[in-house]
Amino acid sequence: MTRKLATGLLLALAVVTLIVAYWLPPRIGHPVTPFMESAADDAGGKPVDPLPGVAMDRPTVVVFILPGCECSEAYDVFMRRLFDAYGDRVAFAGVVVGDARSADEWKAKHQTPYPLVADPDLAITRAYGAARSAYTALVVDGRVSRLWPGYSAEMLRALGVKLAEIGDRPEASLDVRGAPEGMTSGCPLDP
Repeated sequence: MTRKLATGLLLALAVVTLIVAYWLPPRIGHPVTPFMESAADDAGGKPVDPLPGVAMDRPTVVVFILPGCECSEAYDVFMRRLFDAYGDRVAFAGVVVGDARSADEWKAKHQTPYPLVADPDLAITRAYGAARSAYTALVVDGRVSRLWPGYSAEMLRALGVKLAEIGDRPEASLDVRGAPEGMTSGCPLDP
């Protein structure tokens, strides 16, 4: 193959790659691995302490947030929708990796309707077994009932069904448009 032909092929490949990248929707998030799924499954039944300043006297959805992470930003939309649908029957809380200022800034920026707890030393994050942002725990009677290592349209629907069941109410129609089809996690919480 001549050098001129090789250069032409590389240029054509680069153009095709740019065209495909332009037309494909941007992907925010990281794929969930089998190891992440297994570790999250192992967290089921694990006892956890109540979050500081959060009344966890009823089933509680706990989401893990990393400020500055696009994955947390994208997931926030769906957590708000779940809260709007089920927050009258089930408690919600967010664990923000960072200090109290980081949690306050997130709450102000996103108008988060549920309590946020700062986790500067990752003690809460580790206690729950959350490795990345966009992990979600369902806590019932002081134990992790289920830990999801990310989210997808299917996971959001399943969580909605579970929250309707726990809250003893009809299932809400949850808008999951824009949610990933495959399980997607966020950025690592522990550098």
